[in-house]
Amino acid sequence: MSAAAIAVEAVPFGSRSAAILGQGDHALFGISTGNSYFSRRRLAHAISWAVERFAEVDVIHADLHVEGMYQALGYEHADARRSATKQLRGVRRRIQGALEDVGHAAERVRSRPLSAFVEEPAYQEVRMRTRDALRVDMELRAARDGMAYQFLSKRLTPGASPTAAQMQTALDYVNAELPFFVDSPSILGVDSSVHCYHSVLALGRLLFGGREAGLRPNDNQGYAVVVACRD
Repeated sequence: MSAAAIAVEAVPFGSRSAAILGQGDHALFGISTGNSYFSRRRLAHAISWAVERFAEVDVIHADLHVEGMYQALGYEHADARRSATKQLRGVRRRIQGALEDVGHAAERVRSRPLSAFVEEPAYQEVRMRTRDALRVDMELRAARDGMAYQFLSKRLTPGASPTAAQMQTALDYVNAELPFFVDSPSILGVDSSVHCYHSVLALGRLLFGGREAGLRPNDNQGYAVVVACRD
């Protein structure tokens, strides 16, 4: 699959992101069970674009707290495990299919679950940084809470308010992903990295929006809106 033959638009977000995008060191794609945008076709196009422009590419799928979310939504333990397993299997199948469609170039792409990093010292160090920041950075906490609420609102019946248990599970889900917004180069062992997503998430808007105080991404961490073809 040739990136030249498909429509992929990448728009850097943040003052340093254009330069980091131009360096072409590393691109990161995060895929979650609730993200339907990156279908197999779109993901294949986005990866094809990335492997022609970056020295390294990572695709990381969020597999933490999925079962807990189903339990918080009222599923019995066995049903929650079954549903989480099904959802994660679908995400892995979508990623694997996209890599197969990319062809030989996909050999340079690393595909891993988020759970593979939780015991890694580099991830733990950045996770500690974000955890400490969330205690005192009210803007950061509000953006994090907003993302967690949005994540939940898609799964609750219209007009329903999340319970404390549901909200905590959603917060755990977002907390686990936050380090990759801040310092994925340290976690993934690359010189610089662009976090690629199809929209500007609330955390991305805050962290890369030029704030002068509070938690900010490392100087070698960028963000870009990457829009592939429509299915």
